[in-house]
Amino acid sequence: MLGRIFTVGGYTLLSRLTGFARDIMLAAILGAGPVADAFFVAFRLPNHFRAIFAEGAFNAAFVPAYAHVHGEKGEQAAGLFSDRVFTLLFFSQVCLLIIAWVFMPQAMSLLAPGFTHDSAQRDLAIELTRITFPYLLLITLVTLYGGMLNVLHRFASAAAASIFLNLAMMMTLALAVFFPTAGHAAA
Repeated sequence: MLGRIFTVGGYTLLSRLTGFARDIMLAAILGAGPVADAFFVAFRLPNHFRAIFAEGAFNAAFVPAYAHVHGEKGEQAAGLFSDRVFTLLFFSQVCLLIIAWVFMPQAMSLLAPGFTHDSAQRDLAIELTRITFPYLLLITLVTLYGGMLNVLHRFASAAAASIFLNLAMMMTLALAVFFPTAGHAAA
């Protein structure tokens, strides 16, 4: 048990350190200005939904239900249960993604009303949000599998998951010169 605590703690620490390095790179490459503002609005929207779908109510409901099915009915029943949840989650997230892509201009008017006076910044924020929004689908599925692994007492993968987001963002930020804007690289 002590080993698991150190493993999860170590991955959590590494996640925080890579997140800190990512934030330093974001500040250095994006700086302050309209591109940075557009990116942070774009990144905020899928993260709000992530808090609801991936880490909020979904995780609080799924993990105990999966643990119950796994403990009471066995691995095969738990597999069937998780397959059904995966299917429901996947298709609901795809529907949300399509709705978000279609109605992003209207959503942006609500989320960032200050951008209405600068059409270039508003258009950039819409474009970047459309780029970042699929993250919600992927992180929701990662959370599903992380919850399943936690029930099986395999904690390392779920604890390390956010490290990969941080590293991916750092790699694309390092290649920012190849993107239309630094905001595109960050997204």
